[in-house]
Amino acid sequence: MGSRAVIWFRRDLRLDDNRALIAAAKGTHEGLLPVFVMDPNFLKISTMRTSYLMAVLRSLNDELDGRLNLIYSGDPTAIVDFAISVGADAIYGTSDFSPLGIAREKLVKERAATNAVVTKFGDSPYLIPPGRLSREQGGWYKVFTPFYKALMKHGYEDPLDLDSSLLSGRLELVRRDDEASLHLAAPVLFSEDQFPPSTSRALASLYNFLERTDGRYKELRDFPAVEGTTKLSAALRFGVIHPRQIVAAAFDAPGGEPLVREVVWRDFYANVLYQMPHTTWKNFNPNFDHIEVDSIEDPAKAAQFEAWKAGKTGYPIVDSAMRQLNETGWMHNRLRMIAASFLVKDIHLPWQLGAKYFMERLLDGDIASNNHSWQWVAGSGTDAAPYFRIFNPIIQSEKFDPEGQFIKRYVPELAQVSAKAIHDPFNRGAAGVYVNPILDHNQARNETLDRYQRLRELFADSETKKITRE
Repeated sequence: MGSRAVIWFRRDLRLDDNRALIAAAKGTHEGLLPVFVMDPNFLKISTMRTSYLMAVLRSLNDELDGRLNLIYSGDPTAIVDFAISVGADAIYGTSDFSPLGIAREKLVKERAATNAVVTKFGDSPYLIPPGRLSREQGGWYKVFTPFYKALMKHGYEDPLDLDSSLLSGRLELVRRDDEASLHLAAPVLFSEDQFPPSTSRALASLYNFLERTDGRYKELRDFPAVEGTTKLSAALRFGVIHPRQIVAAAFDAPGGEPLVREVVWRDFYANVLYQMPHTTWKNFNPNFDHIEVDSIEDPAKAAQFEAWKAGKTGYPIVDSAMRQLNETGWMHNRLRMIAASFLVKDIHLPWQLGAKYFMERLLDGDIASNNHSWQWVAGSGTDAAPYFRIFNPIIQSEKFDPEGQFIKRYVPELAQVSAKAIHDPFNRGAAGVYVNPILDHNQARNETLDRYQRLRELFADSETKKITRE
């Protein structure tokens, strides 16, 4: 047998526009061994996300004619040991720019180098690799809009299709660990129609969405009762589809630019985390290390946290959002902001608690996008707005679910309540029909403003935001 090459699948679980796979297929290797390393530590984080990942791997395995090698190990260098055991002289892979991804890649490269195995890593799960863009005056972009403009000016590559004939007769299956095979058979806990686990279905869903919305994405995206978003965030998270593919399709469709901007938010947050890896769980703005927060050790706060998680706060828009998350593994983006604001600025608990819970439940849980979105809501993250936001759950409900259609979908207890009362049943004639509110928003809001004012006074010489805006 001639030379062999290992293709390390990571956050690029597709064939088309997979630059690592294409590079390996165009090489002179006679044998190609596609491999996924199944990390037991990752599988423990989220049952929902593991279910989605296993469905994606099953689809990928089918596309590879059943020749996906599976290694069950928490040690990334197991990929090097595998390469050595099969006589492969090269490992191809897509770079991962998260703190954990960088560390894993470094270990693999070091071990491969000491064993005469060449490593060829490139590309990224983003339009352009994090760290690529720099400001003309030096430094990196900490505000989204300038970052977006710079990325558009810089440009990005077009998607590439794989010539499947390059794989013909070269794919090899030599290892599939028993534990990995057991996990591969995990039950489906999500809707495959809503969250497609294969590239072909994800692309079909994208084209259908663009045709159905016909340039109205910007108009529809904030209303959870309508199908106004692509729901491709989970597919993006695992590389079932690459953002290049979405952007190419969006720019070919009418009114596609707002969708492109949403895709670029992924790049932006990935770049922030790449530049400041400590912000995974720490405040981007260190001043917020000093804002007063309540403790989960307080039994009353622990009870409120449990009510928030279960969707039983007494605020229907918050509750329907949390129930959607718990039932489907996904939450509408507008609702993510509302639910996050309620935890941080009404219940007054640290954003990290909410971010961790979202990471446990979300199919699309991505550490950069999730945790920096939580910081955006908390006020401690990257945000050019000159004011400190506090979302009013009742106003948000009236504005973005005016007839209560979404609320009734996930909170059936309110199915017979009028459109006016459904946003605030306790104070609008429907008390007793639904759980009483766990707190008074106006009082909680005032407490948040007092705490923020004290933070402003503590850092009087720093640039701070105006006191509030709903």
